[in-house]
Amino acid sequence: MVSYIKDDEHVFIAGMTGSGKTFMAQYYVATSDQTVFILDTKGMFNWQHVPEKERVTVTSLKELEKIPDEINRIIYRPRRQELTFDYYNAFFEYCYNLENCLVVIDEVMQVCPNPQKMPEFYKGILTRGREKSVTAWSLTQRPALIPVLIYSESTHWFIFRLNAEYDRKKLADFSSYKELLTPVPKYYFWYLNTVSGYDPEQGILRPKKIIDKD
Repeated sequence: MVSYIKDDEHVFIAGMTGSGKTFMAQYYVATSDQTVFILDTKGMFNWQHVPEKERVTVTSLKELEKIPDEINRIIYRPRRQELTFDYYNAFFEYCYNLENCLVVIDEVMQVCPNPQKMPEFYKGILTRGREKSVTAWSLTQRPALIPVLIYSESTHWFIFRLNAEYDRKKLADFSSYKELLTPVPKYYFWYLNTVSGYDPEQGILRPKKIIDKD
């Protein structure tokens, strides 16, 4: 069901806490050929799919430049002083200039305080990152409260359970797919390839693999 995700395609994952969205991102990006950065503003990204010796967690932007070249799985878990809009933008700028990397944002609402404001280089990754092979995987609990650009620029949507009808309606209205109005059970999701022309399909998340719903 889920088509191959290319290195130049953005991904949007939405779902309430505990629905499976973070697990999906953890599992999927662990096998990426690119350098993977996790912007872990919640301090809860437990990357069990990557051996400890193959990943590193930093709490300061200055530490990024000191990471050995052989380590390409990096969690940036900002210390309290760096949980600010300017530091987020500096992080995205670093990734944008590095090129050939994948950036996971968990959670978008922490980075974009309202639907009208987002870091300049986050926007740059979404709109110009493909040319540099820099892609964004954007995770959120409340899609109605984030900038539209985040999901309008994403080729792949994974929509887990959203309890708020307003969130589901926002995505259904934008995509013109009424299927997204229907809430799914825990660990189930709607998958949509926004450029394929195909209707959304429903799938289920299971340990070690993502399979179609029976």
